[in-house]
Amino acid sequence: MKHNFQKLIGVFVAILLTPLFSIAQELPTDPSVKIGKLENGLTYYLKSNGLPENRIEFRLAVKAGSIQEDDDQQGLAHFTEHMLFNGTKNFEKNELINFLQKMGLEFGGDLNAYTSFDQTVYILPIPTENPKNVDDALTVLSDWASNATFDNEEIDKERGVVMEEWRLRLGAYERMRQQIWPVTLAGSRYAERLPIGKPEILENFEYDAAKRFYRDWYRPNLMGVIAVGDFDVDEMEAKIKAYFSGLKNPKNERERIYYGKPDFEGTRVAIATDDEATGNTINVNFITPGTVETENTKASFRKGLLRGLYSQMINQRLSELTKQENPPFQFSYSAYGSSYGKDKYEYTVYVSVSEGKFEEGLKAAMTENERVRRYGFTEGEFERAKAAYRNSYERQVKEADKAESWRLINRYVNHFLNEGTLLSEQQQLDLLDELLAGIQLTEINELIKGWIRDDNRTIEITAKSENEATIPTETELINIVDGVKNDNSIEPYAEEELASTLIADLPSPGKITKTEKDDVTDITHFTLSNGANVYVKPTDFKNDEIRMSAYSFGGSSLYSDDEFWSVSNAGGIANETGLGEFSSTDLRKFLTGKTASVYASIGSYQESVSGFSSIKDLETFFQMVHLKFTSFRDDKAAFNSWLNRTKNMYANYMASPDLQYQIKLQELLYDNHPRVGFPTPENFDAIDYELSKKVYLERFADASDFQFVFVGNVDMATFKPLLEQYIASLPATYSKESYKDVGIDVVEGKLDEEIYVGVDDKSQVYIMLSGDYDYNLGDNEKMNAIAEILSNKMIETLREEMGGVYGAGARASVSNYPNENFRFTISFPCKPENAEVLANAAIAEMRKIKAGEFTDEDVEKVVTASVQNFDEQIKQNRYWESMISSYLRNGNDLSEILNGKKRAEAISKDELVKLANQYLTEQNMVKVVKLPEKYKEGDLGQEIKKN
Repeated sequence: MKHNFQKLIGVFVAILLTPLFSIAQELPTDPSVKIGKLENGLTYYLKSNGLPENRIEFRLAVKAGSIQEDDDQQGLAHFTEHMLFNGTKNFEKNELINFLQKMGLEFGGDLNAYTSFDQTVYILPIPTENPKNVDDALTVLSDWASNATFDNEEIDKERGVVMEEWRLRLGAYERMRQQIWPVTLAGSRYAERLPIGKPEILENFEYDAAKRFYRDWYRPNLMGVIAVGDFDVDEMEAKIKAYFSGLKNPKNERERIYYGKPDFEGTRVAIATDDEATGNTINVNFITPGTVETENTKASFRKGLLRGLYSQMINQRLSELTKQENPPFQFSYSAYGSSYGKDKYEYTVYVSVSEGKFEEGLKAAMTENERVRRYGFTEGEFERAKAAYRNSYERQVKEADKAESWRLINRYVNHFLNEGTLLSEQQQLDLLDELLAGIQLTEINELIKGWIRDDNRTIEITAKSENEATIPTETELINIVDGVKNDNSIEPYAEEELASTLIADLPSPGKITKTEKDDVTDITHFTLSNGANVYVKPTDFKNDEIRMSAYSFGGSSLYSDDEFWSVSNAGGIANETGLGEFSSTDLRKFLTGKTASVYASIGSYQESVSGFSSIKDLETFFQMVHLKFTSFRDDKAAFNSWLNRTKNMYANYMASPDLQYQIKLQELLYDNHPRVGFPTPENFDAIDYELSKKVYLERFADASDFQFVFVGNVDMATFKPLLEQYIASLPATYSKESYKDVGIDVVEGKLDEEIYVGVDDKSQVYIMLSGDYDYNLGDNEKMNAIAEILSNKMIETLREEMGGVYGAGARASVSNYPNENFRFTISFPCKPENAEVLANAAIAEMRKIKAGEFTDEDVEKVVTASVQNFDEQIKQNRYWESMISSYLRNGNDLSEILNGKKRAEAISKDELVKLANQYLTEQNMVKVVKLPEKYKEGDLGQEIKKN
């Protein structure tokens, strides 16, 4: 009897503890990822993934960043990142960039790196058609990890490059940050270790300071090598061991400390204003003590799920407030998470307000949070949030075998750096379904009660100087945050019941009257009974994606200059007022858990509709397209809401010197054309709602004039009935309109101007050559190649030799309508004193191309990159959708889409020289330089000289 009683007690205890053990159990990791660790502590993650084919994404991640810097090293974590591209054991000086460009990699694009407070990550994607590339890439990675040379001459040359990157950060935001962080982050190392560093250190540090950072922190037990791509995992693992097992940790390791933020009493308030600020923001942070979770357990996953559901619901409510006719704020969100360090969470209430609405905006956002704290969320909100979550996870499962390597790899990088869970898509969905069933709304409603605090909190204000007088005082701000707790007027959230369908009475279907299939491209052309033309390209690039675009010529070109702003904004207004019987807020609720999105727009020369859908929601998508053509939801209050927010947003942007420069540049380039430029408050005041509505309905009244393009996982058996029901039934007037040339042309002749704006010591150089052009696909490819070669040459000369820029680029733009023309631009930011000599150096590099002073290897680099891009893009739905639409608009044969690779491979040096001399004549050349206002009357001089 005693034995049986003890056995029963044991069973009873086991039953009680089972849920606890279950929720605390360690979760498995994604079985498709091989994770290992070498004896020296280096961790590796390997995943075989065949998309794109013959490509591998490599990352070298280092658990060290600016937070590890000594006082004499501020900025050198980032500087070290730069130096790894400037000389290693196997690649002297700048040979590395040249070597990788031969693989087809683009410096600053494919080939890149970043440094933050706590980590540094190097990005290296490679093609593997040549198997030797894999060993070459691993040589590069192992050199980065342990064999950087830090040549003193290269260090001195790189100082200028890093200073130019530092210069890019100058501006109102940086000036205001310097006022705010010392207050809100007082006592935290994060306030003192911004990754870009201090200019006085960057320009003057001792050589050994950078070498010391590399010696201390670039060590295998702080490193991870992550590889995702088209490879055999066992073979790659053997290579990782061969290339990285020999790395050694320093004998006297410095401790890797994870710094945090000290607790404090009360509320820290910091207010910063600036003449060049482009908005007014309020940031309230409620800081919660407690270590940031990195456990790989059900409990940790469940906590993240609760917070995610909460975030979805609170931000939906805040978004709804922006739709009011006179909204209390421009934008607001609330979120719970961690920002700096691993010792604190914080609940953030962020608010962007229009001028004079600091108190109203903050109170509205805090009131909505208080409403949740007091009454919680509704069952309807909860069900929608769960549906949205499940739809997102389900789509990831459906596309798991079609995910590109570059999309996947950051998940593994993040796991190495921050730990936590690492589940496959199916494991995540299974766990989600298991946990969602047990989550109660009451649990989520309790969360905010532990987040909103009376102390250990910060309030940050950034604002335009002209609004300083309307900013509440420190005491008033605290009272607003606290005052909502005593507001007896706050009532529970209420929502109206939604309709169950977008279209109550279905339209009478039309017919497909003609079907033509091109076996070369696998594009089927349907002609519909209303005259609409539909081009369908079924693909298996994704398992659950259908993309659509439709266009008709005409656009705002058919209306007068006085009507332009009402016409050009009509599509955006229609998107804002809703769809059919649904307001934009109700439409968002209706679409929760669905994947279907449609947008309309009216451009200069065409009106268009675009969107995407999942397979299961395709009928909903078609209904949305039908309604975009046949209805304009009349909602003057929604229009006024949009107008207030948009007008204020654009007015705020006007304070930006960079934008002021762009506005004046456009005025110069297009001779003050009334349809070109940044919209002013007066332009928005000129928008006539009734005219916008009338024009919108006019532009979409004739389906016969539209070309529709569908690309993706299309099943014709289910697709064609929907096409007849919702597209062939659209009204048609058979107008056959075209566009008009409204004279938006670049000024002719030579123009050399300076624009003086802003207070920061930074400039922008812009050079444009333009003129008539014989539009054809072959020359289009060559013009792009010339621009890419020039971009590479400017990096070599302006950056690596002269140390005068961080980045520089050239771009070719060609057009077939309203007239055939080209625009070839060169642009880069730099120090004001260096603008003229760098502009001349860039023009000199362009002239060298015209003189044939470049190599076949230079051509091979850009051709290789173009071919590789084509090989990847030709297997993407987005690319096909874009190309079919573009080729239709420009009158090109659709079969030519498949010949992009041939056009690139056919490029020769002689043809490029010939084309450059044909078009880059400098007959119509504009050079405009942005300079700070303080230089308006002074002599800039020339600080640097080409080596």
